[in-house]
Amino acid sequence: MTILRANTISDEEALRLRARFPIFESKRYLNTCSLGPVSDESLAALQEYGRDWARFGAPAWWEAWIPRIEEVRAQFARLIGCTSEVVAIHHSISSALSTVASSIDYTHRRKVIVAELDFPTIAYQWLARSDVEVVFALSNNGVTVPLDEYERLIDDQTAAVATSHVFYATGAVQDVRSIAEIARRRGALSIVDGYHAVGVMPVDVPSLDPDFYLGGTLKWVCGGPGLTFIAVSPRVAPETRPGATGWFAAADQFAFQTRTFAPADTANRFQMGTPAVGTVYAAGPALKLLLDLGMDRVWERDQALTSRLVDHASARGLRLASPLDAVSRGSIVLLQASDPASVVEHLGRQGIIVDARPGKVRLSPHFYNTESDVDEAVEAAARAIRT
Repeated sequence: MTILRANTISDEEALRLRARFPIFESKRYLNTCSLGPVSDESLAALQEYGRDWARFGAPAWWEAWIPRIEEVRAQFARLIGCTSEVVAIHHSISSALSTVASSIDYTHRRKVIVAELDFPTIAYQWLARSDVEVVFALSNNGVTVPLDEYERLIDDQTAAVATSHVFYATGAVQDVRSIAEIARRRGALSIVDGYHAVGVMPVDVPSLDPDFYLGGTLKWVCGGPGLTFIAVSPRVAPETRPGATGWFAAADQFAFQTRTFAPADTANRFQMGTPAVGTVYAAGPALKLLLDLGMDRVWERDQALTSRLVDHASARGLRLASPLDAVSRGSIVLLQASDPASVVEHLGRQGIIVDARPGKVRLSPHFYNTESDVDEAVEAAARAIRT
């Protein structure tokens, strides 16, 4: 059960918030885990991006774009409890992970531990390399990976452990602080993909203390595709030199030095090329909304919605593939189904937007969803799954 506080986001407040997201004019949208909906403020910011581009031309870089990039970097740092100096900007989790992977020395430690429940992008970075042995931490229940599995696998041959803060396929929250501590104790690096945690729950990266923490704006932040971040621990940043790089990683990128490369002293050394400036504009209002609401309130709201979803689904005899305890679950609930694609299509015809994963229907409500959204989605899913 979720204990609600006096200032928890109510259904009434959710209705006011959802009025800022045009998709709710025609849909019950419970698919934030795939793509966060765009708000009126972010749409206006995208129009501003176009006007700045048209008005300035190339001077837009120093007149508008670089200041906006730094503003969004600072907002993201605030959201995860860091300072801007430890945050690098990237294009996607794939590009961010490839840069991190390229910075690791595998000469004496060839093992990289990933979880079988991680999104494939994590494993792919190391499966594509011939100098690395990828070892999978296994689940004993199909929902989460026990901590002692990491304890068993991480040893003096391990270069890094890379895994998710919240599993995309089940919604299970991992104890990444303990995983990072095990890795550090055994001389390995820790890399955490926080894409399904940032924007859902309070994240304090210094407290979690991984070597690298990644997040982005595509999903729960509702800022659009093309913008991710790496928080790089000051413990490793000065001595780590990525092999995959770009001109934004240089100590003085506007010196345009060709014969020598001096990486930035800060986390900027993990950056690559020109970021997606349009998404930078869209992400600003989205990050501001989360910071204004407060992540404690967002997290309480999301827990309440998923708890209601779990209770109603269980009462209707649906089989769940997510943790039952709200504290152990992000804002993702999976329902088992023999033909999930047809269930998703059936709900879509009713204006209820959810998603399919192998053998499962995934519902991912967020702070702007209402109790009736959840109730209608569960009822429709139950009818479709039984059919």
